[in-house]
Amino acid sequence: MKFISFPCYLVVMQLPTMAIGKVLSANNTSIIQDEVLAHKLGLIPIKVDPRLFEYMSVLSSELKWLPNSSELILATESPASYSITKQKTYTSFSSSQDTLPEFSNYPIAPKDVDIIIAKHGPGQEIELEAHVVKDIGMTHAKWSPVATAKYGVLPKVVFLRDIEDDEAETFVKKCPIKVFDMEDIGKGKKRATVARPRVCTLSRECIREEGWDKNVAMRRVNGHII
Repeated sequence: MKFISFPCYLVVMQLPTMAIGKVLSANNTSIIQDEVLAHKLGLIPIKVDPRLFEYMSVLSSELKWLPNSSELILATESPASYSITKQKTYTSFSSSQDTLPEFSNYPIAPKDVDIIIAKHGPGQEIELEAHVVKDIGMTHAKWSPVATAKYGVLPKVVFLRDIEDDEAETFVKKCPIKVFDMEDIGKGKKRATVARPRVCTLSRECIREEGWDKNVAMRRVNGHII
């Protein structure tokens, strides 16, 4: 494995990105507090070219239109008669700069439009104004240009004996993420096999019942990192 050296980390954290920096709440009757809502909005990736903007800090602490910020209007509402057993998020984003030439083909919006911000009960609503600004990751994590990564050791499932026919079919169904499959070994017989070892989470669901741990061993491949 290779780790990013400290100087490289500093370079990455100084790459400019766009994120919601200021949130002006007009109405919030949801169960999410304004502070938590603003934090969640700040972590939503914004689809816009940072090169079209200037840093907020070098211009003014005042929120302006261009070139240092973009306004996004968020309105979410749940009808008062809507059943609480059928909760649904009503979300609409509109940018005050979509009509400008710079943004006519690429309107400023979240990278994915189906990101859930809040789920409302009957009559609850959120109305706010969010300002997208340019900054770097060293200022706040919301401007970080990278994502969290994880790693793990490659799982290894070993059959201590052949599991065939009806017993194999029962065993394959035990795994909720379909790690195992059936292979034809001739003469109308089938055998359980490990088809997708990389998706195995070592949950041990397949050997949870008494006696199955004597037929199957859950191990890891030392030195093989995913």
